[in-house]
Amino acid sequence: MAIARPCRWRGVLLLLLAGLITAAPPARAAEASAPWSAERLYRDGITADGQPLFGQRPDGTSLQGAAAACVNCHRRSGLGTAEGRSVIPPITGEFLFQPRATHLMQVDRGNTGVANSASGVTGARTAYDAHSLARALREGLGSDGQPLSVLMPRYALTEHDMQALVAYLGTLGSGAVPGVGDDTLHFATIITPDADPVARARMLATLQQFFHDRNHIIAGTARPMAHNEHGVLYRVTRKWELHVWELTGAPDSWPAQLQQDLAQQPVFAVVSGLGGPVWEPVHRFCESHALPCLFPNVDAPVSGSEDFYSIYYSRGVFLEAELIAQGLAEAAFGPPPARVIQVVRAGTTGEAAADLLAGRLAGRGIEVEQRRLAKGQDAAALVRLVATAADSAVVLWLPESDIAALPATPPAASRIWISGAVALIAHGETPGLCAWNSCR
Repeated sequence: MAIARPCRWRGVLLLLLAGLITAAPPARAAEASAPWSAERLYRDGITADGQPLFGQRPDGTSLQGAAAACVNCHRRSGLGTAEGRSVIPPITGEFLFQPRATHLMQVDRGNTGVANSASGVTGARTAYDAHSLARALREGLGSDGQPLSVLMPRYALTEHDMQALVAYLGTLGSGAVPGVGDDTLHFATIITPDADPVARARMLATLQQFFHDRNHIIAGTARPMAHNEHGVLYRVTRKWELHVWELTGAPDSWPAQLQQDLAQQPVFAVVSGLGGPVWEPVHRFCESHALPCLFPNVDAPVSGSEDFYSIYYSRGVFLEAELIAQGLAEAAFGPPPARVIQVVRAGTTGEAAADLLAGRLAGRGIEVEQRRLAKGQDAAALVRLVATAADSAVVLWLPESDIAALPATPPAASRIWISGAVALIAHGETPGLCAWNSCR
């Protein structure tokens, strides 16, 4: 009866926060107003007529579809990046359509990492217009007629796609970034009403202490916002302020509450957060408002192939379910059992994991039986009952109170797995799948 217990300490969020928000500042104004075809061209490499975008670099390397999309180098924000000696310049309208002097580009709208451009040395050039920008995209020649970087593909674009893309670039970076004030950078954390109160207190204490310490360290170092003779915006030091958005009522009412919170106080990003079995309304709100939601403490994270703004530590209980399914499929735990019996307490995150595991095992010739425990139903008696079948494997998706009631000696079933994510959710950590005595 296996299984190692890799531990996960969620407080590491705060150590990663500053670097993470530097990587992908939100481009919300563009998403709301840009033409759909141009946005799809920029992000996915799909032209207006549904064909893959085609580009070719000077060395003959061909790129097609998603591999040719602008977002790969210039990011969603259009602010570019730098890696080693390679500098990917910003391509937002604010920078394309004005001249650029030779200078060391290390521009920042604040210590938030919301950079106006990438760091690195760039040369002078004249401002682009619609004609010269189209030439740059098709022929690889800059506004001054000089060849662009060898990294820049030369694209085969129709006039319709070209006009739409030029218009889209003009919208990138336009408007103020939500939650960024002259002297304060606003963040929020979200707590659902079914979150564990002990975990809530611990999470808030950690976040608030971090914000306090960070503001204390930078106190006295602030510099006024100013431009040098080349128009480079100096770094400005801002105070970080945390807003706690506590939700109430049924999940279908949460989006309206979040909309009200966001309207009352726009924020740059949502950091951490805490939820119970239901988190999807929060996740969908973040995606629909292009609001970065970073590392919420949830054990049933939402995933979608098109989702971008929500980032989780791991797949939680879904990862556990997939590990079991993979192990059974590959006979990693011995011959496949004739039956897998899952025991889950209704209303917990284990329900979603049990459904996923059942789906993964469907069609593999393994019978899957679900036993859902209603409120007040004795879990220990049921576990003793189902764990006596020697030809069955048993998976327990049970909360801590149920695990604590189990006997010290494990039943004589061939294989038993216990979800650490469900069992130890109240402790604010997720050890993963664990052995009988480990989870108890």
